[in-house]
Amino acid sequence: MRKHHSALGGVALALALTLTGCSDDSTDPEAEDTPTATRTETPTSASPTPMTPEEKAAAQLITYLEVRDDALRAATIDFKRLNKVATGQEFLNLQQNVSGIERSGSKVTGEYVHLLDEPRDRGSQVFITDCEDRSGVERTKDGKPVPEPKDPEGNPLRNPVPIEYELIKQKGRWLVNSSNVLWDKSC
Repeated sequence: MRKHHSALGGVALALALTLTGCSDDSTDPEAEDTPTATRTETPTSASPTPMTPEEKAAAQLITYLEVRDDALRAATIDFKRLNKVATGQEFLNLQQNVSGIERSGSKVTGEYVHLLDEPRDRGSQVFITDCEDRSGVERTKDGKPVPEPKDPEGNPLRNPVPIEYELIKQKGRWLVNSSNVLWDKSC
């Protein structure tokens, strides 16, 4: 039994020396304090800042432009997607443009680049100008390039081109209602 006690005594002595060596009794003038790690917690339930009506309209325009660009490249419309983002004249214009591509047998490839200006709130309407860059888009028919659209004076449509979109609120959501190429302005 003595052996057992002396083993326990040795362990107790070693533990006491170890603990004494780790404690800071502030007697060593050259000893440095080690900083204590403090756990900082980030809030897990931080509520996001609610979007303004202008931000909601801009987000909806971005979604519409994705739907429009996909429809132009596919030469067909996914009405399930389009119904959620467009109404009025813009809804009809997109159908007409896609139908023209499909009837002509041409093909649109590449990516459009959209750069949106700040939304302008007019109460029941929001206007946003998109500086649309088509330099990465190609329209071909039978493997040959199709000429660019013309402006009212017969000149090729410049690139990039500013397009002003009007969004209106229907049944609690913003929808693209119309678009207008700003012929006399540049991006």
